[in-house]
Amino acid sequence: MAKLFVIVIFIGILAKGGAQRRFLTAFMDMKHWTPSTKLELYLVTYDKPATVAVTVAEPLFNKTVAIESDSYGLVTLDYQYMISESEKKASSKMVLVTSSEDISVFAFYIDGETSDAMACLPQEDLGMEYYIFTPGGRQGNQFAIANGLEEVVSVSVTVSGLIEFNGIQYRDRDSFSFSLESQQIIQFQSQYDITGTGITASAPVAVFSGNKCFAGIGVACDIVVDQLYPVKNWGEHFAAFPLLKHHQDFIDIIAANANTVVNVDEANATTEYILHQGSHVRLTLSDAILVDSSKPVMMSYVLQDSKPNGYVDRYDPFFTSVPSLEPTRKYYKFITHGFYFNFLLIVSNASSVSEFYLDHQPLSQYNVSTLELHGVNGFEVALGKVGGQHEIYHESSTFTIYVYGIEAYRSYGYPLGQETTYPDPPSPKPTLEPESSPLLQCSTNGAEYHLPMKVLYEAGLSVNDIHLEDPLCQAEQDGNFAVIKVPLSGCGTSILNKEGQIVYINTVYGTVPRTSIHRIEAPVSCEMKREENLRLNFNPKVTDVVSRGHYNISLKFYHSDAFAAPITDFPYEMSLPSKLYVEFKVESVDKELQLLTEDCKCSPSLEDTGNSYTLIQHGCFQDFTLQEHPVLDHREQRFSFHAFKFDKSEEVFVACRVIICHNSTYPNRCTQGCAGHRHKRDVFGSKVHMDWARLSQGPVVFTHGGTPNLSDRTFFSSVFVATLCVLGLLCVVALRLQRHHYYRQGYSLVQCDRD
Repeated sequence: MAKLFVIVIFIGILAKGGAQRRFLTAFMDMKHWTPSTKLELYLVTYDKPATVAVTVAEPLFNKTVAIESDSYGLVTLDYQYMISESEKKASSKMVLVTSSEDISVFAFYIDGETSDAMACLPQEDLGMEYYIFTPGGRQGNQFAIANGLEEVVSVSVTVSGLIEFNGIQYRDRDSFSFSLESQQIIQFQSQYDITGTGITASAPVAVFSGNKCFAGIGVACDIVVDQLYPVKNWGEHFAAFPLLKHHQDFIDIIAANANTVVNVDEANATTEYILHQGSHVRLTLSDAILVDSSKPVMMSYVLQDSKPNGYVDRYDPFFTSVPSLEPTRKYYKFITHGFYFNFLLIVSNASSVSEFYLDHQPLSQYNVSTLELHGVNGFEVALGKVGGQHEIYHESSTFTIYVYGIEAYRSYGYPLGQETTYPDPPSPKPTLEPESSPLLQCSTNGAEYHLPMKVLYEAGLSVNDIHLEDPLCQAEQDGNFAVIKVPLSGCGTSILNKEGQIVYINTVYGTVPRTSIHRIEAPVSCEMKREENLRLNFNPKVTDVVSRGHYNISLKFYHSDAFAAPITDFPYEMSLPSKLYVEFKVESVDKELQLLTEDCKCSPSLEDTGNSYTLIQHGCFQDFTLQEHPVLDHREQRFSFHAFKFDKSEEVFVACRVIICHNSTYPNRCTQGCAGHRHKRDVFGSKVHMDWARLSQGPVVFTHGGTPNLSDRTFFSSVFVATLCVLGLLCVVALRLQRHHYYRQGYSLVQCDRD
């Protein structure tokens, strides 16, 4: 199977002060390459716009881009800038990035075979002393040294393993020297593991390392690559958490000084190692570990396992450095690639995810799994196939991160957090809400619809789920927006002519993968006079659904989580997307009652049970946007969820089962809450008496902001609709409630008369 070769190079965080910001990077050799191989550099800005130049001395490359603040630009280099195996001496292929302001640079190597990622350091974090790590294997171990700052740099190499230079083979403890001129780079390769090889230079240089054909578990040949930290940036305290629930990855710990005592702490054991200058220890990472060293060490992680995980069955290895547990950063920007299933690992002393914000949203809204060892937490976040720039922030705690992605026979990964120079968090803080309104931009070439990423996160969708009438016409992420181009011809665009005007109409959908459910539906139209003068009026309409509940069990709908003024008009027309806030309530003076919503389903009609969608089953949330809101009275339940609609239906009905319990019997069904099948049998198999009432309501009618008014010269909305199924309650329920009756009979549920 063809494989996309992607190496993400994070050309790190810029230094403060000075007229220019510089970064060095390398297009490392790869075993399999084609004329389509290329290097993509993503240049990410912070709170100021930047002018960024990317240059290579030979073959000559020079491109300058102007980038707005909090945005990014793209520069691409083709395969001729890759350092090939045949080049046995220094070349001028080092890639220099120079910026007028603070930036980060992410680079993807695009090819048909293999992938990995590396994080490159800014000029201020380069050093004069390094030790090489290579992951081993039978072929392809390599490292490169680059000079981009000085006219001439003298470099000395002390070999571990075997390295050939100028036709001479150098073995363990042999040394050789050479010089690098400005913007020169030299690459060394060996069939031996050359971990522990020492590098010293007369001025700061950049060093890159890895293997061009590493054989992981079940994968034959894959490039793994990373930029190495200089000895001055090494640490003494580390945490390593297995990524993707692996048990066969390995770590490597290298020392720069004699008599370095390293303690590796697992959950139930501690092992001590004594390392000397340039020596190392390699350990299989079957579970989380903490590492404490008496002197600075470098720690590396190689993901070599390839176990099925619900995303893909087999994927490639990658190599990443491990940042130390002495970070000073509370804020990061990073890039993910939309081709991959992307993940983020946060390593922190923070006890929970409660104060982390990812892309301006609480991290708790994401799919997060937690690993913990002796107070250090690893929070692994499944981001999905969402590409583009992101930012993560914590109010008080420092942390480090790993960014990685997998696809069939492909992967990438890089770390952030051990840099010593980086920009401050933006002001105001990134926890503030981004622009939340969609935007439609029309031109003579077509239209662009900008949908806030916040809306996608709330709906549980990714950028790849946003499309036009033609599902092949999909959106791409640009900063905080999902942007989809709407052509004047194709992608399902239809054309209407009336009174000297041409109106182009399409619809933007946000569709749950492998279903017919649209959580976002945004009709878009561009109106053009015959003279081609364009006018646009974007007028979003977001309103919640309503239903009335009477008698002794009530259901009310509200506009917000304040649950203040209820919505009272019904049947109800609504546009998408929006959230529905729902309140169930037992209206009785008996304060010992409890209420539980047992089951809720919605369907295009009350008779159409075959096309129903389950919101709640056995008291368990089945829709991932459902959220329960706290109440002070057990006679109430409050929920909210993101709306949706069915294909080919502009209305939805809902049928729910609500049960009521009494505190005089414990445990009862209401105290059990969400019950699985076995648990449910235990509850219903007991002698506790229970009853239930089935309640239904509808329809809710979905609107699209109306039919475009062709006589009006304003553009009709880009209203995005995440249309909702309405929970309704129309049951004449008479509660025969008497407190002494409950205590005497021991009933747990109030029986409902169904006349």
